[in-house]
Amino acid sequence: MSDIICQWLNSELRLSKVVEPHSFARDFSNGYLIGEILYRYELQDDFHLFSKQNTSNAKLNNFTRIEPTLQLLTVPFDLTMAKAVMLGRHGAATRLLYQLYILLQRKKRAGLTATAMEVMQPAATARLHRIENSIYTERLKTVVKREADLKMQKIAKRFHKRGQEMFSRSVMTELLKEEDRLKRQEERRLRDIEKHRQARRKQNEIMIQIQSAVVQIPKPPHIRTSRASEKQQQFRKKQEAQHVHREIAQFEKKKKTTSPPEGGALLFSGRVTQPMSTGDKAQWNKDYIENIRQRLEEDATAREQREMRRRRALMEQLQAHEAQQEALREEQMVSRLMRQTQQEKRITVQLMQIKQQKEVLRENRIFQERQYQERRQRDFQEALDREAVLAQQERLERSEQLRIEHELHKQLAEERAQARYQKHFGICRDILGQIVDLATKAGEYRLLTANLIPVKLMQEWMELFYSGKPLYEVACVDPKPTEPTPEQIIELEKLQILNNQDYDEYVAMIGEWALDEETERQTNAGNSDILDHVLNRLRNMIVPPTVSTPPPLFPRFTIRACMLGKTFSGKTTCLSRISSTLNIHVLSANTLIQDALSAYQQEKQAASESQNEKSLEKNVSQTEHTTEQLQKDEQETSSPLESGPQPHEASSGLHEKEDKEESKAIPKWSSRAQHGAAVEKVLRTGQAVPDQLLVDIIVDAIRNIPADSGWILDGFPVDISQAQMLEKALNMTELDGTKTQNNLSTNKNGPKDAAPPSPALDLVVLLDVSDEQVLERATTQPPEGTQIVNGESIKQEKGSSDAAEENTSMPDLNTQDPESLSDDKSLGRTQIQFRISGFHQTWPKLEKWFGDQQNILVKVTAGVDKDTLFSNVETILRDTIESVEKGAALADSRRASVTSTPEQTRPESACSSKSSRATPKSARRSFAEEPLPKELAEYLVPYWENFCSSYVTNVKTVMQNLRGERELIIHHLYNIRENFRQYLQKPDLKQEFVSSWQRDYNSVPDNIREDEETKGELHQRLDDLRERLWDISDKRKDEAEQEKAGVIHDGWLEDHTAVLINNYSALMQIEVGRFQDCVCLLKDYYSTMGKTAFESKCDFARVPLLDITADQHVDESKISESAPSEKSVKNAEEKDSEIVDRMKTKVFPLVSCRSPTSEILKQPLHQADENLLQEFFQAAIAIFRSMVSAETRQWDEEEVDEDQKQMEAQKAQTLTSATDVRKAGKQKGAPPPPPPEPSPQPAARNPEELRKRAEKKRFKQELSAALKPEENAVKQRLELVKAHGLRTVISLQHKAEQVYRNMEEWMKARYLAEMKSIDQLTDLVRQHIETGVQIRHELVLQSTDFCVDGDTRVLLSPELTPRRSLLEQPKNSTLTVQQLHVLCTQLRKIAPKGLMCRSELTEALHELTSAHMGTDVLPEAWMHITPSQVEELVCILAQDSEMLDWRQFLLSAALPWPFPTQTQLIKTLQRYRDIDTAETGLITQEQYEQVELWFPSEQDPSVPDDPTEPVPYDRLANLKKFFFSLFASTHSSPLLLDYLMMLLHFCCHPEAAQGFTRALGLVTGHTLHYKHTTPLTQSVPCLEGAGVVDDAGADNEEEQHRGVESEEVGVSVDDVLRVLSHGEDLVLHLNRFQLVHRSRDELREELLKVFKDLGFSGEEKIPFSTLSQHPFLQDLIEGSAYYLLHDIHKIFQTKQTEDSRSFST
Repeated sequence: MSDIICQWLNSELRLSKVVEPHSFARDFSNGYLIGEILYRYELQDDFHLFSKQNTSNAKLNNFTRIEPTLQLLTVPFDLTMAKAVMLGRHGAATRLLYQLYILLQRKKRAGLTATAMEVMQPAATARLHRIENSIYTERLKTVVKREADLKMQKIAKRFHKRGQEMFSRSVMTELLKEEDRLKRQEERRLRDIEKHRQARRKQNEIMIQIQSAVVQIPKPPHIRTSRASEKQQQFRKKQEAQHVHREIAQFEKKKKTTSPPEGGALLFSGRVTQPMSTGDKAQWNKDYIENIRQRLEEDATAREQREMRRRRALMEQLQAHEAQQEALREEQMVSRLMRQTQQEKRITVQLMQIKQQKEVLRENRIFQERQYQERRQRDFQEALDREAVLAQQERLERSEQLRIEHELHKQLAEERAQARYQKHFGICRDILGQIVDLATKAGEYRLLTANLIPVKLMQEWMELFYSGKPLYEVACVDPKPTEPTPEQIIELEKLQILNNQDYDEYVAMIGEWALDEETERQTNAGNSDILDHVLNRLRNMIVPPTVSTPPPLFPRFTIRACMLGKTFSGKTTCLSRISSTLNIHVLSANTLIQDALSAYQQEKQAASESQNEKSLEKNVSQTEHTTEQLQKDEQETSSPLESGPQPHEASSGLHEKEDKEESKAIPKWSSRAQHGAAVEKVLRTGQAVPDQLLVDIIVDAIRNIPADSGWILDGFPVDISQAQMLEKALNMTELDGTKTQNNLSTNKNGPKDAAPPSPALDLVVLLDVSDEQVLERATTQPPEGTQIVNGESIKQEKGSSDAAEENTSMPDLNTQDPESLSDDKSLGRTQIQFRISGFHQTWPKLEKWFGDQQNILVKVTAGVDKDTLFSNVETILRDTIESVEKGAALADSRRASVTSTPEQTRPESACSSKSSRATPKSARRSFAEEPLPKELAEYLVPYWENFCSSYVTNVKTVMQNLRGERELIIHHLYNIRENFRQYLQKPDLKQEFVSSWQRDYNSVPDNIREDEETKGELHQRLDDLRERLWDISDKRKDEAEQEKAGVIHDGWLEDHTAVLINNYSALMQIEVGRFQDCVCLLKDYYSTMGKTAFESKCDFARVPLLDITADQHVDESKISESAPSEKSVKNAEEKDSEIVDRMKTKVFPLVSCRSPTSEILKQPLHQADENLLQEFFQAAIAIFRSMVSAETRQWDEEEVDEDQKQMEAQKAQTLTSATDVRKAGKQKGAPPPPPPEPSPQPAARNPEELRKRAEKKRFKQELSAALKPEENAVKQRLELVKAHGLRTVISLQHKAEQVYRNMEEWMKARYLAEMKSIDQLTDLVRQHIETGVQIRHELVLQSTDFCVDGDTRVLLSPELTPRRSLLEQPKNSTLTVQQLHVLCTQLRKIAPKGLMCRSELTEALHELTSAHMGTDVLPEAWMHITPSQVEELVCILAQDSEMLDWRQFLLSAALPWPFPTQTQLIKTLQRYRDIDTAETGLITQEQYEQVELWFPSEQDPSVPDDPTEPVPYDRLANLKKFFFSLFASTHSSPLLLDYLMMLLHFCCHPEAAQGFTRALGLVTGHTLHYKHTTPLTQSVPCLEGAGVVDDAGADNEEEQHRGVESEEVGVSVDDVLRVLSHGEDLVLHLNRFQLVHRSRDELREELLKVFKDLGFSGEEKIPFSTLSQHPFLQDLIEGSAYYLLHDIHKIFQTKQTEDSRSFST
């Protein structure tokens, strides 16, 4: 049930406090949570009046309010239940809550509200409930005790308990002392007894030794006679009989003493009031006899018992006697047996002594062994203690090391956080600044143009904004600097960004350069790939294309994963278990490097051993061969010189053969050994292992893993570069390679990019663990239990010293001893901070790579135990393996599609040249690919690349110039408008004429103003003034017209229109030049391939430009249309010089900017500009068309020339044959030849020539097909440039016309406004002339405005006499401020420090009230004061002290003044502290006057309308000045005021306790409230006569803040002492019966004791509500007279009353 209720309260209702089953009684004891439950169900409307406190008042309030609601719910809730819940009895709150739960659930299901339930309740039941509620409320007040009673009860219990403890401590001290004394006595007695016992034992031992050494001869025993025994028995019987007689006598004596006589019984019996009757007496006698009989029986029984005891004692004595006799008989028997010789006795003694010595030796040996055992035990214990101390010390060292590591980690984390914060702050600051710049830029554009922002301009701003570049210009880069500054670099980057954006839009023809739909369709349909083929072939001739390597072949794996994490995150431990469970191979970089090094060492050692064996065998065979050779040489008879070199040659030949055999015999090393050799070579240089080598080692290990198994990398990769290298090695794909093409061809149907490959890994697991756990594991892990390779990568952090040290130590891992390995592990622990920092630096990029891009990252919390971590990782790996197996077929198909895509998109190779009939627009293109010289490709490719770069540069330059012109035009038009507006608003001389005329008008005498002639003269003057003002306005209008005309005809618009036209003309020239270069390239390519010798020169025509210089106009007829130039490959410097030379020689044709023809002048301006652009466009079209026609004509002319040459060759051949025949006939004398026959038909042509002609025809077709799309593209570009230029020029002209139109409108509006203001001035003045009144205020005619300045008078006003101020009049006994100053001066002379004796004040008052002082020093009531009244006044002020503070006297005498509340005093103190910046506690008079007191010092008195009447007297303002002179210190210059001391004086109250409380609240800075403990509440005396001004509103405000605040405010010892020290000078003069007659140290000790009694220390603050309940502090508060405000005016009121009574009598 408790769980159900808790779930209901915490989950459904969500109370303000979480409720637990064990705290039901405590949580619901105050009733607040019950009210909250009812409020949640809308049954308790007054829930805001409930209290959370656990006090009696809160309980009474809460349970009184919930009772009607519970009765409404039919909950059986009475006084007993309420008391049980309030007392927290077990089960009471639970039962109530269960009932509430049931009833509220029913109410919720029924959907009833509180109002509905009240309406449904019967009237009688409701009335009964109201009666019961009233009875319940009254009885509940009697049951619940008041909080004050409970507190007093607790205080009484606490003090009673402390008294008992003190008493018990005192009694226990005496008892303990007595017990200690008795204990010491007992110990002393026991020591004495032990000493005596030891002495007796030693004596007995000595006696035993003596007796054993002495031979005793036994004597015969004494034979007792029977007579002696009989006598002894008789003697015993007599003793027993005497003993029995003594007992009987004692019994009789006791009986007499215990049984008084009858008379005594009657005397002592309170019940016997009369003599006994006969029956009673018989009964009494019977009882008495029965008692005697009973006693006799008891005596008989006692005698029997005694007899039995006596018999038992006799039997025991007999048995003891028999035992003694038996012992005697045994001694006698022993003595008889030991009757031997003296020598035997001595031998026996010696034997006994030897036996005793052996026993002593045995005991000594046992004691020695016991000592040895104890010593060994002690040594073992010491060793254990020493080990424990060492272990504790090691534990402390580890904890200290862990603390140091934590501090270092915290410092590094703070540095990283600070760096991140600074970076983030810088980014946010830059972004915010850019946002502000963007907003100001938009506002500036709106201000400059008053139009919406164009899309193009906003795109430029957003591009700069996204790039993080400033929108405003930061430096000037107009002349491009050679060594730019950082600001200039930023500006250049901005220009580059904008240029790239404009260039991309221009090339892609989007944005402002977008085409219409029809043109775009034509463009897409006319693309050709011939130029691309030519360029690709030329590039491939220079740089042959690389054959792409096939992807690596790996077997099929069930899973490919890696596990990452921080150092000591548990990667190796987890993977070691997973490898044996899931058949997954774990690959660790450290382990693989060790394996590679070991393989290299083993193969190197094996190779060296095999090489040594082979060299040994070869040496043996070589020696045998040499010996045989020497024997053969000896047998031969040759000379030694000839035979000498033969062995050398033989041996040299042998060595060569051996080297060849060795080179053949050396086996090739494995890839692992090769990697190991590379690692050793790198590490021997002291460098880290390269990432590529690590990746190669890992990939080689992956190849060796068997199929149908999985592998997982341990701690690799550790950074993004390793991850990318691993991805490239496993997939053989370029990740970041971006192909840049600098190609301006028109083919847009190029191959598309292949789809991105799938990730090389299936899963990446991150063991997420906090840095604190890593540090703890690194510190607490024992060094000797750590593995050599902990699963971390060699290159844990890139660029840190850790990686270098690990890598340098890697080649010696197999040869290191355990000590060196432990040193490496300790080194790793010392560098744990750097590893953690390195992980934090490299992980964000890896997380983005694996998580965002590849989506294979899974994070696992590693801060759990090993089993949980293993199960989590195992589950993830199993799920991944299942998903990989399910998606294997899909992955294979996807990989197949990915590999087939490049083959499909790869351009097909060119077909053979024999297929010449293939048209250029066929689907499967076949191009002519005749052999070309490499020199042509080396010439044309750089030429094309240089032209492409120059094309991009020129286009960007034009775009930059256009942007600059746009900004210049915007600012210039804005400047024109603003300058003309300022020009219209420049001052004129109209005001001077008006002022002069007004002075003349006002100088006319008043007596002649009504004369008609005077009025006519004044009207005439006014007309003259108006004419003059009109002339001024007309003149200003003419000047404005001239200014506007100068602006319009200054030539700026024409010049900048020409600049824009030149820019667009340059853009046309760039496109034409591109087409010309393309034509030249294709011409050279096909002419070289066709072996046709064309002319080597290409004529480059130029598009004309406008001449904007005024002094260098050149006639168009004198400028040639084109300037041929040779086409050659030049470097950048030659091109720059050529451009400069061309500009000097004016290669570009120039056209006059301003046409002199009258026809153009008659046309609108923009029509001429449109015509110019159209002419330039036509010129560009004519240029490239002429080039195309020239090329076609040249090919046709070549064909005609070839045909002619062939005909001529045939004719020459026929002529040659005819001449040969004639010569032969002449020589032989043959008859003459016959007449010539007609020329035969030309024979059939050679097939080779036919093939060449077909190839040339094909070349011509391909060239025409290649030039056709280029021609269309250039035409399209030129039309686009023309359209854009026309739009820009027309927009500029429209903007200029709008500006000129606005200028005209402003000028007209101003002229009309000036005329209107002049008319208004004329009308006003005419009214004054007609009325004959002077114009008192100044007439102002400025610009277009006319007004009458009411603040400026042009006529002198009569002088007014200053008002006199009233003096304060005395009233009754109240002193005026002047009298207070006089009295303060007199008293300060007597007592400068403020303290004076009672007699001194009495004398001063007598002196002031004497007749010779005058009547104005004091009020009249004071002047008639009697000596008795003076004494009474002094007694009231001094109380029980001999000294008094005359400042308190003056405060009482200065009444009435506004009486401040605690809140007002605290606020005033805060204002003083705010102005006291030095915190000295002193302020000057100037600062004092700046601060307002609790009353306004400067009131606004009602100033009378009559200037002769005086101003009322302001008493409060003068009182404020008097207070400063009263409390300021006169010993300093300037005067300084201790404002806290002054405010403490104003804390005075008619009730001393309230005054002390106010002062304490002022010191603490919080409002305090003191509750009187006396049953009678003292009321504040009504100071009617004194007239204390009380602020009711402030009092109400203070009362509202009292309740809670005063209970929670803490008060310290220093605060109380500060309040008490305010009158410490008076303490010395109090009488001995005063409570506060104590020094400051004594008060401090008492207060510390009070704090200790209340359970607080001296440094803590105690709530004032608790402190004020202590009797000592109550006595201080009630008995303090420092803060008592005395009513001295009642003395004078009493005197006046007595005088009035005497007068009436």
